[in-house]
Amino acid sequence: MKKLIVILLVTILALSGQIYAGGKVVKDAPVAIIMKVIKDVSIKKGAGNWIPAKMGLPLSTTDEIKTGDKSLALIKFTDNSILRVRENSTLKIFADKNNGALSKNTYIDQGKVGFHVTKQQDEEFKFTTPTMVASIRGTGGELQVFSDSTLLILGEGIVDILARKGSGGTGTVHAGEHMTVDSQGNIVLYTNTDKEKNELGNSEKSNIKRLVIKTNRGDLIIEYLSSN
Repeated sequence: MKKLIVILLVTILALSGQIYAGGKVVKDAPVAIIMKVIKDVSIKKGAGNWIPAKMGLPLSTTDEIKTGDKSLALIKFTDNSILRVRENSTLKIFADKNNGALSKNTYIDQGKVGFHVTKQQDEEFKFTTPTMVASIRGTGGELQVFSDSTLLILGEGIVDILARKGSGGTGTVHAGEHMTVDSQGNIVLYTNTDKEKNELGNSEKSNIKRLVIKTNRGDLIIEYLSSN
């Protein structure tokens, strides 16, 4: 199985240099791959229906991912950036050519997403939520998206924030800080406490538990995301 993932990832990396046509990203060209699926994870491509996601599945622009209770999806982009899509989360991936480089923008509608974005040279990596846009320079942290606000917790690096509501205020989050942006465009910056540090630690670990059920046809292994 590990050999299969390596082959698929190498294929995507090889294709990443051929995803442009006429200055645009070729439809269905891969920009990421699903590296791990825990429990209930679904994907929707374009106007298609939601179907179960599988490990090794390539992701293209406009693809959507959603996770259920105690579920997790691990996504790796062609620039080696990693997203950990935690339980009860939904997101949509966008990619486009921008001044000769690939611009990536992941829209998170709800839930929690841990991230480790590699340092962007001439390319761009953004997260968009209902209340803010985060421009990532190469950093690690977690986004928590609620119905009326977004919380960004940063463990390393720097992130520039633009509020999508109100007067469109801006802000900058540094390592060891967290910021909230609400539905009125209010931006508030805090220093990380033990609560935020623990949240980042749990996001990295993913808290994956394994249940093994013995059957007469062999072991049935069920993996799920634990809140403990």
